[in-house]
Amino acid sequence: MKNSYCRRIGALSTLLAVGALSFGFDTVPKPLHLLRQVMAFYEATQPEVSYLHLDQAAYVAGETLWFKAYLLDASSHQPDSLSKVLYVDVVAPDRQVLLKRTLALTDGLATGDMVLPDTLRSGVYTLRAYTSWMRNSDAGLFFTRRIPVWQASAPVSIGAETSVMRQAQLARRTARALEAATKPDVQFFPEGGEYVAGLQTTVGVKAAQAGGRGLALAGVIIDGNKREVARFSTPALGMSSFGFTPQPGQKYEARVTLPDGSTATYPLPAVRASGWVLNVREVGDDFRVFVRYQPPAGATTATAPLQLLAHVRGQPVYAGQGQIGPGETFQATIARSAAPAGLLHVSLFDGQQVAQAERLVFVTEARPLQVRLRPDKATYGPRELVNMEVEVTTSDGQPAPAELSLTVAGTPGLPAEAGDATTVRAHLLLTSELRGYVESPAYYLQSRTPETRRALDDLLLTQGWSRFTWQQVLGEPGTAAAGYRYPLERGIVVAGQLVRGNDKLVPNGELMLLIGKQKDIVVSKADANGNFLFTGFPGQDSTKILLQGRTAKGSSNLLLQLNEWWPRPVPAGWRPPAPLSPVVLASAEVVAYGQRSRRQQQLERIYRPDSTSGIILRNVDIRGRKEPENSGFRLHRTSQASSVLYARDFSNIESYQNIFQMLQGRVAGLTLTPNGISYSAQLRGITSMAGSNSPLFLLDGLPLLNPDALLSIPPTDVDRIEVLMGANATIYGSQGASGVIAVYTKRGLGDYSNVPAAGVAVRQLPVFHRTREFYAPRYDAGRSSEKPDPRATTLYWQPRLTVPTSGRARVSFYTADQAGTFRASIEGVSLAGQPAMAEAALTVAGQP
Repeated sequence: MKNSYCRRIGALSTLLAVGALSFGFDTVPKPLHLLRQVMAFYEATQPEVSYLHLDQAAYVAGETLWFKAYLLDASSHQPDSLSKVLYVDVVAPDRQVLLKRTLALTDGLATGDMVLPDTLRSGVYTLRAYTSWMRNSDAGLFFTRRIPVWQASAPVSIGAETSVMRQAQLARRTARALEAATKPDVQFFPEGGEYVAGLQTTVGVKAAQAGGRGLALAGVIIDGNKREVARFSTPALGMSSFGFTPQPGQKYEARVTLPDGSTATYPLPAVRASGWVLNVREVGDDFRVFVRYQPPAGATTATAPLQLLAHVRGQPVYAGQGQIGPGETFQATIARSAAPAGLLHVSLFDGQQVAQAERLVFVTEARPLQVRLRPDKATYGPRELVNMEVEVTTSDGQPAPAELSLTVAGTPGLPAEAGDATTVRAHLLLTSELRGYVESPAYYLQSRTPETRRALDDLLLTQGWSRFTWQQVLGEPGTAAAGYRYPLERGIVVAGQLVRGNDKLVPNGELMLLIGKQKDIVVSKADANGNFLFTGFPGQDSTKILLQGRTAKGSSNLLLQLNEWWPRPVPAGWRPPAPLSPVVLASAEVVAYGQRSRRQQQLERIYRPDSTSGIILRNVDIRGRKEPENSGFRLHRTSQASSVLYARDFSNIESYQNIFQMLQGRVAGLTLTPNGISYSAQLRGITSMAGSNSPLFLLDGLPLLNPDALLSIPPTDVDRIEVLMGANATIYGSQGASGVIAVYTKRGLGDYSNVPAAGVAVRQLPVFHRTREFYAPRYDAGRSSEKPDPRATTLYWQPRLTVPTSGRARVSFYTADQAGTFRASIEGVSLAGQPAMAEAALTVAGQP
């Protein structure tokens, strides 16, 4: 990493010297500092990008979603080896995280699967993939993909057809009513960032429905005198642009004709009397940059200095500086060949190095990988061997090693309505750098036609860029990651912050971690910002932990804000996807696919009964005895307790405010003294010369540093309270010298993971997912099977397809009983960081 950084600095110096000559300067221009800061930001923050290749684009409830995970360096797109843990989840339209996977990464790669519950309602679910380190940046940089899941019902009988049609009509009316009640979102974005009076510019338009999908509409721009000054219309993806010259003192609004024929008005951003306008155009093999400037009224100088720089993912492309006056146009040329593929970020600064305008343009791959996928035949019979050759080369024919994944799925599949058509190329080169939802990313890169080029440019006019803000970059070098809350994970960790009720950080606090069945205790301290981190958890079993914190002065009057492993999407940035069409749900295409899928699921349950783990057990006899007590770990039995209070014996337990009130007056020799909101406890006749006279408090078998943590447990959740005194408490050693009070809840410690309690937090550690192997039987000569082959949707899934330095690999599998056409699709990245993609078709003929 350091050597790469030095090489880039050397290239930067050469680039800046050329830039200086092009602008007529004989010294290195000021943008050197800016580009060095950008490179230092990437070096310090080491951003990552994730991607998931799926076996299908849409699913029926009850099917298995198979995926290959790629974690890459965000700058070079080479496999990343820093983070070792990837989180993958499925989010429902109401923002609930439904399914979770924790994956152990090896050289930036992992495989996974999720069995979609057969009870899932038809809808569009969001699949996400991210690391802990990625959470320090905008959540818009997570890999996200909308996945349609259909609840395909059985074929409709003639008698029930009328009822189903009536339900479909009602659903359509409801959907239309919801759409009508939600005003479409129409926004206007001047190129570069602002309107400046008297300076012509391009304005991007973005029209979207409530769920974020594009909307085709038309409108006019009118000024404050109700005069029409421009017209525009948007295609189905909802984005377009038009030329516009704002005038001084005018306010503008758009009068839009909506799809239902109604009209609505939307204000345009205010016009500035002075400022900068930045326009970028692709001309032949170059990008032409045009800058114009309107000085403030009464400016003392006629000209103003400017600085211009461009980079792709932190890799410097262009830098220069110059002077500009009113009425002048400053021009610069950026050779497209000088930039790596992806988003070129062009920034304009004034003489004080304050960013005044920014523009994104797309650089196509000049030398894309050549990936070939060749089946040995075009048509196969049932249960016949398929051999596929994979070849990956550079554009000049040199072999290129790569990490790939392969899926072979039936066509036609399910409708991908409301889903995202994306690819590894579209994500790495486009959407991984953009903030917000992008509909159908693959469309923009599938071909280079005038229509797609215009659509891509309109997208970049209206979509926000997320990697950094200039305030972050222009700070002290090397400090960009100093305030990051989420750690770079090499394994499962427990991390968070100590705060007070007013969200004020608690510096240098003391922490004690108690680990489930092992009864291990780990002591640590928070840093000056209240951050704490515990590492070393193997992720092999789901262990419950209890974490207690105190201030440096010993007070437990604080809260532990633990980093949750699967965060819910924040409401501010969440747009629930539109519901799936009931008409499509009842279509012959979905019904036919649903029949194939149901048969496949039934056969899997019969011949592979454990569809969750992939492990089939023989018939066994299980003998054991029921544990009569709560499962929290303990050193004593209930029979050893001096006193036991059962919650079932409290006829009016709802009237007790806390556990201490339950104890008051019910245990002989126990004195409880209120002290503000807290209680002090002492068992009569028991004193300690060496330490506290307070008894040891346990919650579900785990000791508490401060009994105030019990104040957060509702008495209705208590199962029993056991009190040990004298010889009965000696099993706890010196900790039990003043007696023991053990509280056991009805459901165990883990149910309080989301209950805020003073100085205590309880969590259950995630477990690394053990991915199943895709069922791919072999039908070698002499090993035929009479069992039906259930593979009717995804015929083959190979997530670990490694292409060696020879650039060639071979994949073999057998067809199943299902006839039809299938599409084989490869995705992945070369070890040099280039996206790799290929497709091929094959046919399976039916039985003669």
